[in-house]
Amino acid sequence: MTQNSMLNPASDPTVRNTLMLDGVLYQRILSKLDECGNKQRPSADRVFRRLSYAHAKIAIDIESEGHNQRTLVVATRNLSQGGISILHSSFVYTGTQLTVNLITNTGAITPCHGSVTRCEHRGGRVHEVGIKFDEEIVLREYLNPNPKSLLHSREKVDIEGMDIKLLIVSPNSDFSSSMRQYLQPTKMVYKFVKSEAEALEIFNAHDMVLCQLDTVTMQTPETVRKMREQGFTNPIIIAGRPTSEVDSHVIGACGADMILPWPCDEQTMLCSIGEYIFNPWTAESLENIRSCISPETRRVLYVELAKIGVTLDQQVRTQNQSGAHTSCSRIRMLAPLLNLVALKSATDDLTERISIENSLESLAPELNQISLACKGMSQRAA
Repeated sequence: MTQNSMLNPASDPTVRNTLMLDGVLYQRILSKLDECGNKQRPSADRVFRRLSYAHAKIAIDIESEGHNQRTLVVATRNLSQGGISILHSSFVYTGTQLTVNLITNTGAITPCHGSVTRCEHRGGRVHEVGIKFDEEIVLREYLNPNPKSLLHSREKVDIEGMDIKLLIVSPNSDFSSSMRQYLQPTKMVYKFVKSEAEALEIFNAHDMVLCQLDTVTMQTPETVRKMREQGFTNPIIIAGRPTSEVDSHVIGACGADMILPWPCDEQTMLCSIGEYIFNPWTAESLENIRSCISPETRRVLYVELAKIGVTLDQQVRTQNQSGAHTSCSRIRMLAPLLNLVALKSATDDLTERISIENSLESLAPELNQISLACKGMSQRAA
């Protein structure tokens, strides 16, 4: 093996882990371990949440007396901010010093030094080894999160340490009442506003924004997008449950950092907010996650634009002015998510003109062009 393949054995097809596990058998063992683990309650003392981190081949450098070092290739099970769980073919003593060569989202290798805190026999030759890192890591760098993944790195948070300025956008009094109850024990300074207009006037004065999802108008993603366009780089959380697959993809691509299913309990809410208080982040690192729109999201949004194009064509033919206004509003919301600047600009103007014209007759040529452009999106989705 070359030095590079020892650091990242995943790049070398000839290398196998100590258990000779890969493919279906590896996934089957992980599923079995997770099934057993789900029956056990996490320790009340646990601070960091364990999340799935399935790599069949990770290199670890084990130190021994005399400072000799040997490198092994092992499979992994899960990862937390404070450590990792690996699957190995033999027993490893508690206290053993080692370095785990973690693989980041970009494929880079990060050596993380730590020590063995537990070794449990799971059956056959499988031993699960728990390793505590000397220094905490940033999970977002390794687990490839997206806004819909609800990445929580902590089981609980220090309420006394929650002291940011939070803007909460919601017209719903029940939501606001619950949020007041959840946030009251913290040291956060929080302000409630009911409308997008109010939010867009003051959002820049806050460390974080939390918006309740309006599932009727779907205006919330547009509000978030406007905040991003005006230079807001701090975290934004959307609380709610999308009612369709398309809406879910729209929210995932609008510039929010997290989609928090609502309703939720106090602990889940505080851990969601705490994710951006207690863990390090930069504007660049958050933007890198937000800007990674998946191929599936692009496909769904292109298909949706094509469908709207067909609908708009029919609305122009039947002079359905209200329907055409709704379609153009929807196109105006979707276009910037796919960086379709010209389409967004054209529908901006048309949406306003539709609302003041007496009929669609004079706007028909432009609307037909918009309809044609949208119907053409089906080719991009293919």
